[in-house]
Amino acid sequence: MRTTPETEPEDTSLVSPIFNESNDPYGPEGMLYLDIDMFSKFMEKTDNRLLSKPVIVRGVPWRILALCRVPQRTNQGRQPRGYSLGYFLQCNNEDSLPKRGMWRCFGSATLEVLSQTGEHLSKKITHNFHNNEVDWGFTNFESYEVLSNPENGYLENDTLKLRCHFTADVPTGNGYFWDSKLHTGCIGLRNQGATCYMNSILQAFYFTTGFRKTVYQMETGTEPSESNICLAMQRVFYDLQTSNDAVETNSLTRAFGWDKLDAFNQHDVQEFCRVLLDNLETKMKGTSQEQSIPSLFRGNMKSFIKCTDVEYESSRTESFYDVQLNVLGMESLERAFEAYTAIEVLEGDNKYDAGDFGLQRAEKGVKFVELPPVLHVQLMRFQYCGVEQKVNERFTFPEQMDLLNCCELSDQLKKEDCVYSLHAVLVHSGEFHGGHYVTFINTNLHETNSNLDVKPRWCKFDDDVVSRTTIDDAITSNFGGERSMNTSAYMLIYVRNNAISSVLAPIPNEEIPESVSTTFEIERQQRNRMKKKKEEQSMCIELPIVTPNIITGYHGFDLIDKPILDNHVSRECLPKSTSNYQLYRFIEKRLFSSNSHRRSRDSAMDIEDGEDLGSEEEDDEDDDDDFIRKSFRFRLWKMCEKYSSEGGKSLSRFRPDKLLEPFAKETIDKWFLAERDSIYIETPSAYGELQEYTFNDNVLIFVKYYDTTSERFTILGHYVIKHNQRISVYRDIFCKMAGIPPGTQLNYYEEVAANRVSQLENNYSAIDDDGTIIIIEQSDLFEENNNVVAKMDEMYKTTFVEFNEFKFNRNNEELDDILTEPFTKKVKLDAPLSSVAQTLAKELNCDPKNVLIWTKSINGKNEIPQEDVGGKLVINSILGRGLHDPRLAKKYSTCYTIMPFPVSEMDKRQQMKIFEMNDKMMINEMTIFPPKDGTVANILEEASRYFKFAPNGTRKLRLVQVGTTPNFHRVYQIYTDNIPLVDIQSKYLYKCRVEEIPEDELECSPGEFYCPVVHFDRDPTSRLFGTSFIIKVKNGELTNDVRERLRRKLSDVADNEFNKYKFALLARDKLCRYIEFGDSDKVNLQDLSCQTTGNIPQVYIGIDHKSPVLHSNENAIRILN
Repeated sequence: MRTTPETEPEDTSLVSPIFNESNDPYGPEGMLYLDIDMFSKFMEKTDNRLLSKPVIVRGVPWRILALCRVPQRTNQGRQPRGYSLGYFLQCNNEDSLPKRGMWRCFGSATLEVLSQTGEHLSKKITHNFHNNEVDWGFTNFESYEVLSNPENGYLENDTLKLRCHFTADVPTGNGYFWDSKLHTGCIGLRNQGATCYMNSILQAFYFTTGFRKTVYQMETGTEPSESNICLAMQRVFYDLQTSNDAVETNSLTRAFGWDKLDAFNQHDVQEFCRVLLDNLETKMKGTSQEQSIPSLFRGNMKSFIKCTDVEYESSRTESFYDVQLNVLGMESLERAFEAYTAIEVLEGDNKYDAGDFGLQRAEKGVKFVELPPVLHVQLMRFQYCGVEQKVNERFTFPEQMDLLNCCELSDQLKKEDCVYSLHAVLVHSGEFHGGHYVTFINTNLHETNSNLDVKPRWCKFDDDVVSRTTIDDAITSNFGGERSMNTSAYMLIYVRNNAISSVLAPIPNEEIPESVSTTFEIERQQRNRMKKKKEEQSMCIELPIVTPNIITGYHGFDLIDKPILDNHVSRECLPKSTSNYQLYRFIEKRLFSSNSHRRSRDSAMDIEDGEDLGSEEEDDEDDDDDFIRKSFRFRLWKMCEKYSSEGGKSLSRFRPDKLLEPFAKETIDKWFLAERDSIYIETPSAYGELQEYTFNDNVLIFVKYYDTTSERFTILGHYVIKHNQRISVYRDIFCKMAGIPPGTQLNYYEEVAANRVSQLENNYSAIDDDGTIIIIEQSDLFEENNNVVAKMDEMYKTTFVEFNEFKFNRNNEELDDILTEPFTKKVKLDAPLSSVAQTLAKELNCDPKNVLIWTKSINGKNEIPQEDVGGKLVINSILGRGLHDPRLAKKYSTCYTIMPFPVSEMDKRQQMKIFEMNDKMMINEMTIFPPKDGTVANILEEASRYFKFAPNGTRKLRLVQVGTTPNFHRVYQIYTDNIPLVDIQSKYLYKCRVEEIPEDELECSPGEFYCPVVHFDRDPTSRLFGTSFIIKVKNGELTNDVRERLRRKLSDVADNEFNKYKFALLARDKLCRYIEFGDSDKVNLQDLSCQTTGNIPQVYIGIDHKSPVLHSNENAIRILN
């Protein structure tokens, strides 16, 4: 029995791939062999298993796994014939490989047992291998009895030979990086969201080197680069040719005028191809490249009608850039071209009018009279037959195609011009409404055309991943059919054989126009510099440097606010490895050395790892001991944003809280982690040397002074105090800092945060936190409304609010007065809404009782009218749910409405959204406030305030019930005036619509019905569309009269369109029959006998015509520039 050698498996990560050789370890396919010697003995025990030698495909090892499996049925004894062969393909199961976590690799294989005399035994598998399922195959591939039967010839000298041909896709997952350039010589395009359709056709265009050359030679003009499509196309192609990594297409889509959301819209690759070529051809008009695109893609076909019995022919020649062929009912591309150019005989009643020759028997058809070098064939795999669907029928296409039978030869079209070779296959996987595009391209067709010994090199372009693939995967697997998992060719690109040498000729880098290469090499250098700068910045920390001079004299909350920190504080960029000591030396030289004034802000010292900033020239004479013992005349503190740990909800505060010891064995990346972490430099105060500080004995505080005369806070500076000592001990020092007489009695406060200030009881300090702010005020100047707490409260609660007018039902032009310009008022957050309403009423000259103030919804987008029941609400409750932070200088805004009734009645009224339909059948939303205990009559009364009545209309309204979903989008009933409001609101699947009653529908006599009318497209069960309306019909009237009334109702529809409409009777959303409009056809009310509420029958009229709305969820492609 031949077993697997006991050797270490190959380390596939060290394999040097050669993508143009048959033994490419990163190629798409492989062949495995395994000989099982002494097969009869192997099949005696279920523990027996064999592995073949590994073959490396896609960079991972694959093996055959053979097992002896348990009997398929219970046998007496242990007879070998009761056992079966287990046959599996195994992927990536080498013990020596690094554990890569989650990975996947899709593969397909043919598992064979070779016969020495007859037909081989084979079975096929496809599987998505992954880290938890590394093998796939058949537990019972075949019984021992069959395999050992001499008549089958599977055994020779008791040896069974296994063979497995397999193909694999590129592995994905952790630890797998696929180098497309290394393995294929090509690179991909990155997907921006749903741009696979664009990537597919761009790759096909790129490998059509004639087109690539045209793009390189396009004139880019003076258009800005952001909207310059020609420049963006050149950039994409240049990057595809010269880069090593996948190319971004963002600049191209920006040039199209698309935003980020457009990149997530799925589009049709054929439509995009046409729109792009048309855009580029338009831009080339009037330039030397005007004929470049037509010379590549444009052909001509002749449509003709030729009489068979007389000399008469009518023909018309027209250009085409692609040929669209039916797939449905066509088994092959050749058959589809035959059908496309098939001759239709006009005879009998369908004879052709040949003018003076009269009606003649004729032949009608199409012939190609000029074929392009590059032929785009669009396969019509999407169609609408009542419902949207994809045609995935099997449709074959050849590598070589001869269109001679479809052509009319001439001086412009020779026989040799009809032979084409397949260059690219664009494939769609998925359904009508969505899926994924990839492209298969024969990247060396120009070589195989001139040298038959060269094999085709097909590659698969799947966005940013490019891989070698087999001819079978590129062509045969994309024919479509039941076994193709809804994957099939959607667009084919053929190149004329006699044009391959010119259309597909390689373009060496040195042949790229110098203007193109220079432009994009400069861009690339700029990108590389920016990338390098970002990498360097990632190794550095940018630290804001806050000095006492910055905060002294500051009059706001805290020590400094965020706008000052972000915009007015010097910043220094230092390596993350900078030690505390290096940081001290840097600050000393930057701010305190004699020549520091000569240093500009942007000349920050570069600090390399391990460099000692004290080792500049002036320090060369210092010995190491003196250097280490050096003291500094300042201290550095980490300044950061923190929240109070005390009870209550407080705003953040920005304070120094961590002393950076100069000789600590730490680096700055340990301390400065948050975005606004800064350095505060504690310097000697104007009242002495740098104070002594120890963590256990002292606290660094900051002192603010409140001047009751100017009603302003001023930061006086910092000071070091002792733990557990009365604040009053430092009174004279604080007085000196404030510039007031020594011995002045003071009140002491702690500023916890911008919204929290507390007075220190008994002038005793229990302050433990560095960075605490102490506010002092003169005790004899204390007033009830003019003190620290009162002023801080006023500063915190006072803000500015912009008020914007909001009007209901602005669609009514007659009622749509010009909105009042927004205005801003200073208000206090705790001001009652009633007082704010009075302020607004004075500004607006209206009754304050009718002023309704709005609030934001939870998501901050939609306005909600705010009822101030009991007068308890304050303005802060409507400005948002976040905690107010006055330091941000945020401008609040809200809306107001002047109501037609007192706001106090809001709790008795119901805000209700209904719809209105005008005489042009235009639908608008309307908001009304009927009484909660009201009826339909109250709804109509409220709606009449805003409804836009038709000129010379009846000025009478009715309320109808309309379905809300597409399948039920029709009028169901007319509400009577006495129906309670609560009964209407309980109908969740319906909406209310108010409309003016036409003159002829004011009364409904016996023998008359109000009949709903709906729009549908072929099938009323799938979807209704448009506006459903009501028409009155009379028993016995002519159906033609009803048709004319419908025409008047649909007055906006052109007569030629209306004449195409078909009318049907529908019942329960099903088509009963189409209505006849003969001269004597009349309305029969028996058809409308089943009634519901409000004289509305269950049988209704349906208008069958094409929906103006796209059947797909795809928007039309637009290139805006």
